[in-house]
Amino acid sequence: MSESGRWTVHTPGAEIAVFEYGNRHSDTTVLLVHGYPDDHHVFDPLIVEIGDRARVVAYDTRGGGETEVADGLANYSIERLAADSFAVVDSIPDLAGPVHVLAHDWGSVQMWEAMSATRAVTTFASYVSVSGPSLDHLRHVSRARAIRPTQWPSLATQLVRSWYIWAFHLSVVRRSVPRFFSSLGDEDAPIPQPRNQQRGVALYRANVLRRLVSGPDPRCDVPTTVVVPRRDRFLSVDLADGMDRWIPDLQVVLVDAQHWWPYTHPADAAELLLGPSV
Repeated sequence: MSESGRWTVHTPGAEIAVFEYGNRHSDTTVLLVHGYPDDHHVFDPLIVEIGDRARVVAYDTRGGGETEVADGLANYSIERLAADSFAVVDSIPDLAGPVHVLAHDWGSVQMWEAMSATRAVTTFASYVSVSGPSLDHLRHVSRARAIRPTQWPSLATQLVRSWYIWAFHLSVVRRSVPRFFSSLGDEDAPIPQPRNQQRGVALYRANVLRRLVSGPDPRCDVPTTVVVPRRDRFLSVDLADGMDRWIPDLQVVLVDAQHWWPYTHPADAAELLLGPSV
């Protein structure tokens, strides 16, 4: 489906490229937030599936696509990423009501930060998170498992799955890791652009270690669906455990898929977002 509009949102340290599709006159607006090492084109199959059933807005997050970011790791902080999402929503012309969000991978990680904001309940109607855990939830889970010997195997398994995160922090291997990382993804996943691969490493370096050491308690008062692909190579299924303690309206959906579920199963993603097509 071709774009119906595009614009740029100027935020501190970045110029965010925003793209619009679908039915601009629909009462339903969907916001799509991609992860690493993708850009908004990872949602092309999903946008086609949605068609004219909703107004669709997608944007290139910091480190991806046509969005330009100033130098410095601070410009990739999760706080600025979350602020970008609100700036994008505020920029949508003639917006009617709160938006429905589907976010994948790092798009989901950053949207957990946005969901914790006070204004989230009036800005977002619902949230679908796919393969992108809250860093604050991860911190709580890791600490809880570290003091329980019976949970050590689960903790060790996730640490092994997350090898690339630690490699991104090592200057001697940082340039070669993104390419190898992408080769381990789904066979049907989109081919990442080299520029996205290299720039997006800053997302991990700016956020993961500092938020696993300290940060606020996780919080989300927006109705949320967490999609857990059973065959995700990078994330353990049990990372969703305990999320009901801080999300009052939570549904967890297990799917028989790999990491890039919104790309490989766009019809299922559209149905989860909007219900069955008529």
